[in-house]
Amino acid sequence: MRIVCIGGGPAGLYFGLLMKKENPAHQVTVIERNRPYDTFGWGVVFSDATMENMRVWDPQPRNELKAPSITGTTSRF
Repeated sequence: MRIVCIGGGPAGLYFGLLMKKENPAHQVTVIERNRPYDTFGWGVVFSDATMENMRVWDPQPRNELKAPSITGTTSRF
């Protein structure tokens, strides 16, 4: 299967990785508008439902993400 992901953000990259993991024969292309090595910071917050879906589809990274997380905190600036 040929798969094209539009956008190299967290969702596009993770989806591409999961599709390749699901079937190594898949041809996965990620199209990103920014130049190589352009970097932008982004934070990621996963809901409980998202964490459960990650556990089902890809348990190892989900467990690695869960271990260092801090929950129930408030930041004030």
